[in-house]
Amino acid sequence: MTTEHQDESDAALAEPSWNLRAVTWLSGTQFFMFGIAIGVMTVAWAEVIRSLDLSDGFFGTAHLLLPVVGLVTLLAAKRIYRYLDHRWIGIYGQLALIGLLVMLAVSDHFVGLLIAFVLAGLGSALVDTATNSVFMEIQARGGREVMNMMYAINSGGTVISALGAGALISMGMDYRWVAVLFAVIMAPVLVASFVIMYPPVNQDEPEQAPGAAEVEGDVGLLKLMRNPLFRVVFVMTVLGIAVESIVQVWSVIYVDQLLDAPIVYGGAAFALFSLTMMIGRMINAWLVSALGIRRSFLISAVGTALSGGLLMAAFDLWLSVFAFLLMGIAIAGVQPTCLSAAARVAPSRVNIVAAAMMVPAYAAFIATPTAYGWLSDATSLNTAMVLVVAAGVGVGALALSRPIAEADRAAAPAESGDPTLTAQA
Repeated sequence: MTTEHQDESDAALAEPSWNLRAVTWLSGTQFFMFGIAIGVMTVAWAEVIRSLDLSDGFFGTAHLLLPVVGLVTLLAAKRIYRYLDHRWIGIYGQLALIGLLVMLAVSDHFVGLLIAFVLAGLGSALVDTATNSVFMEIQARGGREVMNMMYAINSGGTVISALGAGALISMGMDYRWVAVLFAVIMAPVLVASFVIMYPPVNQDEPEQAPGAAEVEGDVGLLKLMRNPLFRVVFVMTVLGIAVESIVQVWSVIYVDQLLDAPIVYGGAAFALFSLTMMIGRMINAWLVSALGIRRSFLISAVGTALSGGLLMAAFDLWLSVFAFLLMGIAIAGVQPTCLSAAARVAPSRVNIVAAAMMVPAYAAFIATPTAYGWLSDATSLNTAMVLVVAAGVGVGALALSRPIAEADRAAAPAESGDPTLTAQA
């Protein structure tokens, strides 16, 4: 990290507690705007495919640029944090996401779409890394779980933008003007990001979490992978994001092409999926507290597999919409619960842990939408939903593993209210 950025971070640490509340508010708002960008992208893809006359398989392959760029950015996170702090990484991420919307607005050529994918991957990875790192810092400082609520805020942004973009396009507004409109909405948060100070990166914790000793110090992805719990939640994150990526890229196209419904219905289906994810994430902290991590994952697994089976049947529009609703509430808790568990592995290196946990997310975005696109070309859009069923089964199998059982037991004392045990957990 440069001297200038370190001085700003040191100043932030010296500020009174209201500054941390301001950071919490700003990071949550950034994550909300990230959701806004996701919703607009998802609704716009169906229009882009139609405008550029692309096949499903070709679009799915081109979409690889988004997660590939994101994955490369995340793998470079350790180096990036040597020069930038949470705030500047978030700023550059927001600039890239706004640039993505502007590119969708001004380009009517396939090359412009490729540039949009690059900006989307860069912006998503940077905002994900910055905000998740701050959320982990907030959890460590405040001693309370905030990850599920922050992810609920992100889903809320997706709900609003998906419904809004779908409605505006259905009323006749060109998707390019829709992209411009939402880019303007995102701009004030970018401006605010230049003003508010952030806490320092990598605050040392007074107590190490169980299993943290072997991965503290100069950590990286390979070193983190030596930890059994990290390996399991890493793979579970792949499966959870695989389901989310299918819905994000293909839900509007599924409704538009397979069910021959107006695009507003596709936008509504994706918005409802995001809405149920928001609700699911809001209640997931209670669910984990009441039933434990393992049972929470098992409930997610059953609901995900069932929703995938309903989408494979594709009987009618409303059953498909119900399946997206079920999928949203089922898969909602997988990623934030995995992130919270991963934070225990190296609590004083949360920025590296956050970036490492985003690697499987972008890896899933590389493989799953592309596989779904080509599988749908070979079979059909509904038959390809077998990938969702497989992901649900995989989450269920991993939920029965030993590291998840041990994480469940480690979390149990914290729920008993004993402050000593809570600090150790």
